[in-house]
Amino acid sequence: MKKIVLFLCFFIFGCTVAPFVVSPIVTGVVMWKQGEAKKYYNDESKIIYRATKHALDDLGHKIINDEETKDGFYLVSGDKDKFKIRIRTVRPKITEVSIRINLMGDKPYAELIYSHIDANTNTIYFDDKGKPVKLPVKLTDLPWY
Repeated sequence: MKKIVLFLCFFIFGCTVAPFVVSPIVTGVVMWKQGEAKKYYNDESKIIYRATKHALDDLGHKIINDEETKDGFYLVSGDKDKFKIRIRTVRPKITEVSIRINLMGDKPYAELIYSHIDANTNTIYFDDKGKPVKLPVKLTDLPWY
């Protein structure tokens, strides 16, 4: 029945209905739905939270709002563009990171942020004495950066 309805929609309305019928679109590991990108990580939410903060710092974005929610974290970042990042624990050791940029979303920019989160996921920063550095810290404050 669904195939018949889908065929009739394409037959009657053409390709103008396609974005609404084919949503969500999955590209690789990033899921894009209604202007929001989602990606799942096989790590604890605190690890992904730390990596996200370092990724935003790497990209030079100022964090405007940083709060802990009942199931994860919520970050708002950016000056010219607004980045709303929700880090949510789905199951133990499975974390969902959803990014919305401005009102409509910006898929390439969201994928850039995800690539920086990926690079910072397994990174631990140390000070001069060899002790791990806790958040919040700016990478530019570290002596070797």
